[in-house]
Amino acid sequence: MTELEQAIHAIEHGLLLITRGGKRPEKKMELTKRMKHYKAPGLSAAFIYQEELAWIKGFGVADAGSQEPVTAETIFQAASISKPVTGMVALHLVETGLLALDADANDFLRSWKIPQSKYTRPRPDGSTPKVTLRGLLSHTAGMNIRGYTGYPVGRELPTLQQILNGEPPANSRPVRVMQAPGKAFNYSGGGYLVVQQMIEDVTGRPLAALAKEFIFDKLGMTSSTFDIRLPEALAPRAASAHRRTGEPVAGRWHSYPEQAAASLWTTPTDLARLVIEVLKSLKNESNRVLSAEMTRQMLVPQMSLGGLGFNVVIRDGMTRFGHPGWNEGFHSMALACPEAGQGIVWMTNGENGRRLGYELDHGLAEVVRWSWW
Repeated sequence: MTELEQAIHAIEHGLLLITRGGKRPEKKMELTKRMKHYKAPGLSAAFIYQEELAWIKGFGVADAGSQEPVTAETIFQAASISKPVTGMVALHLVETGLLALDADANDFLRSWKIPQSKYTRPRPDGSTPKVTLRGLLSHTAGMNIRGYTGYPVGRELPTLQQILNGEPPANSRPVRVMQAPGKAFNYSGGGYLVVQQMIEDVTGRPLAALAKEFIFDKLGMTSSTFDIRLPEALAPRAASAHRRTGEPVAGRWHSYPEQAAASLWTTPTDLARLVIEVLKSLKNESNRVLSAEMTRQMLVPQMSLGGLGFNVVIRDGMTRFGHPGWNEGFHSMALACPEAGQGIVWMTNGENGRRLGYELDHGLAEVVRWSWW
């Protein structure tokens, strides 16, 4: 088999358990059987080879009740994979001069400001710590709120500023600086809502519209949206979220008004198009969203694994960039390696989908050594 055929075979037939101590499992497993084991009704996966979308396939069903099959066109909530997309919108605005990576974020915030805390007061040496766009995108700005739980069907949804202030009907705490900026990596969905406010304040336009104009339309991502309420045109193709038991989530899914951090709906095909653009932009072969230089900056870890939007690991001369996603009843992963020109995207509609997907990644690493970091 060719390397591509081996990779596809590994995705479908070569899943491996994650074991303690790094011991290699002896038995490879079938994807469809592991889906049943984890009560994950559906999964869709795409594989990138030689910087092109080489394979896409759906497995299982979009809704355990209807038995609607998952296809390449099925739409899932991408959850935190929203963050690298938001990051690319922000970096595009840096390149146009509307934002700056290392200036004080409050210089760009107009309708809301980051409240002062003991971590941002002037120091005895006269310096003043500042929250920056670079810090927000790389999770090193000291912000709180790791993630958001979403809102069940029928619940009133808060505005962006109500979320930032922790005001009803928001179901989360206020977004605040809880650690000295630049001190350490501290994953923060709240920080990305500050980025969203910066983007919307300097442009006067909503993030959803900007992402469509700057990214989705340019890359042909016709099944992607940041709209909090899924547009009617896309709704018939949407997968339903499912709990650990395999039962559908009431109302089919939760809504996430925390757009920059969690509200992206998309397909593995569309995410593969995004990843391919990053791979090609890095080589200055396609720069429809960002320049080659800005793409390189995006993939430099600032601290730990925090790149500017993507998680980034550089090991053994190879770069791995990507991001996982987890919303109520949905799990997903986008992962790629520039040196190999390859990538994998998978999306599931089951609460146990994370373990399922990691077994997929682990098995794939037997063929493509970059896939498991």
